[in-house]
Amino acid sequence: MSSARTVLSRSVRPYAEVFGARGAGGFVTAGFFSRLTTAMLGLGLILAITADGDRYGVAGVVAAAVVLASGVCGPVAGRLVDRYGQAVVLVVTTVAFGLALSGMVLAVSAGAPDWSLVPLALLCGGTMPVAGPLVRARWTRILAGTELLRTAYAFEAATTELVYILGPILVALVATGLGPVPGLLVVLACAVLGTLALAAQRGSQPEPHRSGAAPRAGVLRNAALRLLCAVVFGLGGITGSMEIVTIARASGLGQRGLAGLLIGLFGVGSMAAGLVLGGLRLRASLARRLAVLGTTMVLVLVPLVFASGVAALAGLLVLAGVVLAPSLVTTMELMQRVVPAAAFTEASFWLTSAMAFGMTAGNLAGGFLVDRWSAGGVAYLVTVAFGLLTAGTALAGGPLLPAEPASPAEPASPARPAGLAEPAGSAGPAGSARPARDQSDEVEAL
Repeated sequence: MSSARTVLSRSVRPYAEVFGARGAGGFVTAGFFSRLTTAMLGLGLILAITADGDRYGVAGVVAAAVVLASGVCGPVAGRLVDRYGQAVVLVVTTVAFGLALSGMVLAVSAGAPDWSLVPLALLCGGTMPVAGPLVRARWTRILAGTELLRTAYAFEAATTELVYILGPILVALVATGLGPVPGLLVVLACAVLGTLALAAQRGSQPEPHRSGAAPRAGVLRNAALRLLCAVVFGLGGITGSMEIVTIARASGLGQRGLAGLLIGLFGVGSMAAGLVLGGLRLRASLARRLAVLGTTMVLVLVPLVFASGVAALAGLLVLAGVVLAPSLVTTMELMQRVVPAAAFTEASFWLTSAMAFGMTAGNLAGGFLVDRWSAGGVAYLVTVAFGLLTAGTALAGGPLLPAEPASPAEPASPARPAGLAEPAGSAGPAGSARPARDQSDEVEAL
């Protein structure tokens, strides 16, 4: 029992240190409500447009237009943030998004022609606040150069899973209980209040880089970043195809009502693994960890093709989820090392866009395979194919990625990152980056 408490204490301690940073609780809370927007907008629009029981085709086009516009415009917004700072860009985009979504609400309520909803959807997607990269930029400013940055990134991955679990539930409850327009108003409220609250916290935002330190042609010219985008695209394809194929597979097993639970188990496995990862000290290089995780992902996806019952499917989905969050955390750590600080936000938005495009591709490929071929376990072959893309890219692109160990070397008396409070019980000298740990804390694997 005491050993279990010791392990739990060692796992939780990094999170206590991370949230000891000045302003962390504030920007994490504001960012949480802001990022609910991305999890609710698509479903909210679908529920509003199909409230009369039809127009599903139009709703699908509108939802796809939001994803497309957000994916294209996100890196542009990130580049502006790097140049002018978060506060200015967030205020402008929030006002623009509020106007665009208000126009969409009026158009849907007034029964506007179907074609008119598409440009409004493009405006909504292009101006939609995406808080994830901005929160990661704040964590990076505070914790860069310490192992605690991995803990923060792990928390971010877990938060993303939680947002995509709670967001659709919230907007669906409001839309079905009060009406589709109130559902969209909840989306608008989260976007405006959460994003403006994030913009108001200037103390934790990174300093803008106006001196031309960022690459003029865009950070995507960085070969290592393009490689990471390809990896994240594959992870998005896994997630997107997993969702639609699992719904079809549950229906084929006569358990359609359990489809949501099965998909949720995938997210729960990912969230739990992300939190555990954040409490570990890992010594292998990031490139090696990414290659191992990519290969492992393929190995856990293949059995889904042969799962013959709901119980087996549930266990395998949890197992697949366990690999997802650590893969995303590792790509974020690598991205932070391969791009200049002056282009960090733009690069982070490119990863977010790659994930969104991958999920869209996964949805399309999974739906096509189910419609044209089979709703049985064989449909998971499309998920396996995206897994092979992820693993192959990680393995082939290893030479482009940093070869040094994942944990930065500690100087004799390191200075603590800006804003990070001295943790209670520190055994090191004043100002040390973290308390001394036992050798047993170090994890050799991955």
